[in-house]
Formats: sequence, C-alpha cells, structure tokens
Amino acid sequence: MSLATVKKTFEEYGRDDPLYAVLSRRGMRHNQWDPDEFFRTGVREIGEVLQYVEGLGLPLGRQQALDFGCGVGRLSQALADHFEQVVGVDIAESMIERARQYNRHGDRVEYLVNTTDSLERLDTASFDFVYTNKTLQHIPPEPAEAYVREFFRVLRPGGVAVFQVPNGRPYRAGSLRAWLYNVRRLHLRRVWKILRGRPPVEIHYIARERIRSIVDESGGRLVDVVDVGKRRKREKNLRYCAAK
Repeated sequence: MSLATVKKTFEEYGRDDPLYAVLSRRGMRHNQWDPDEFFRTGVREIGEVLQYVEGLGLPLGRQQALDFGCGVGRLSQALADHFEQVVGVDIAESMIERARQYNRHGDRVEYLVNTTDSLERLDTASFDFVYTNKTLQHIPPEPAEAYVREFFRVLRPGGVAVFQVPNGRPYRAGSLRAWLYNVRRLHLRRVWKILRGRPPVEIHYIARERIRSIVDESGGRLVDVVDVGKRRKREKNLRYCAAK
C-alpha cells in the first residue's frame, strides 16, 4: 500500500488548514484555531501522557524524544519542556515548514521530512521516548506496522513507546476480507470524502493481536492498553504503552 496519497492529502492540508488537520475540532476548520490555545492542548496532552507512563512504574530517561507524525509541532514543542532534545517527523514538507516557523526551542527541536515506511535517518537505540497520536490511523496497515517496528529499533533499552491506533477485526493478506478492507478504506472512503468537499483523509486500523505480535517480534514488552475511543464503540480506538 502506497504512502503517496497520504503525503498528497497532508501536503494540501499543510498549505491550506494545517492546525485543523492536526486537531480537527468542531468550529476550527478554515484556520479558526488560535495558535496559542492550539499549542496549549499539546502541553496538556504531553503532561497527561508522561504522568500516565510514570503511573505504570516505568522509569523514563529525559534525553531524547521522538514525535512521530508531528504535523506543525503541537506535541514536539510540549515534549521539549520535558526532554533535552526532540525530533519531530512528518510525511508532509508543508507541515514541517510550519513546524519550523512555530518552533520556540531553537536547535533543541529538530524537524525532519520522512516519506518512506522506515525511519532510517534516525539512529538505532537513540530515543528514550516515542510518542504518536492520531497519526498511524491515517496510514495503510503495512507501512503503519513497519513504523511500529521502527519505534522499537530507535528506542534505547528501557525506552518507552506510547502510540494510538484503531482496533478492528484481523484478516489475512490475500483474503476476501483483505480485499474488502482495501476497497472500503482506500477507495470508497476517499470518494465519499471528495463528494462531501473534504480532503480524502484515510482511516485505517490494525487488530490488537497483530500489534501485540509486532511488539513482541520487535523486542518490546507490551505494558498497558487503554481504550481511548467513545464508550459506544468499545475497544475500537486503543492506546498502547510498550517498553524495550
């Protein structure tokens, strides 16, 4: 599955309505976000996530953190209040350009464009913390799985990854269910979005058991899984915490 359509969609968003693309709240479309309030949401989110990790009894180094799918830097700017160095990675050059404009931490925060399903520009065992939220859900399953594996490659021993991805029914490659998945997620949804006059953002999922296998195979240890979705959709949207 190609990342080209994902890149195209978020390049357009990054040029036209970047803050809404990152945090799509009602009433904030068409550049209605106040930047100060937008970045305050990142401060609150990172504070809550770090408190959550500490509550699990996981000692967390504070040297370097990775913000995967950084967009305009909402979370990487907040991470820089807690870590010596932060790297933000995004597929869209337009988003990275905005992130650099919003950067208030100088060379303590670095922003990189990454358009492949690897993080080869990042050194092995170089990060204490990897965080991503509302990013993997926009990436087709195969490259999304590759990114999860990369999280554990770039983590130091004892490092922690917290990542969110929707959950769904497992399927085998080449099966009828896999074919139906691709038709619905890669084609019909895009057409429906275009007809409604909205950017054709993809929404994908990876089955919970598949995530567990990937973490194990990558040398990680799954510590906790939290349902962060709506109550009426039980275990449809999960946040994973894993240590290396």
